[in-house]
Amino acid sequence: MKVRLLLVPALLSSLASTPALSAAQALDFAIENTGKAALTCSAAFAHWFSADLGEAAPGASISFSLGVDVDSGTVFQKNTVGDKMAVQRVWCGLKGDDWRTRDEIPLEHRAGVVPEPVRLRCATAGEKTRCVAQ
Repeated sequence: MKVRLLLVPALLSSLASTPALSAAQALDFAIENTGKAALTCSAAFAHWFSADLGEAAPGASISFSLGVDVDSGTVFQKNTVGDKMAVQRVWCGLKGDDWRTRDEIPLEHRAGVVPEPVRLRCATAGEKTRCVAQ
């Protein structure tokens, strides 16, 4: 019994000195519109719900941030009451027809990994948007 009681303070001390991952980090996006038509970027939270993240005229840029729960790898956006809504996908496309003309932006969803900022150049040509890393 004495041995167990002696181990508890040692265990607590070691946990306190271990650096913990931050519960949430920001995942920053910068999208430059290099095309000749306006772009809209959006995020899907469920197959029936999406939200606009911003739009950019030709030659302009969009910047936005999403949260990342580093422990689980979940990418999220807080709603108006502070609930974390998990983001399933992010895309950019032609303003007014962004879903059909979209280019999906890959999201890192790995526990314990802080994703790098996303910096893209996007342009809509015809019926498709193309985004490439800057």
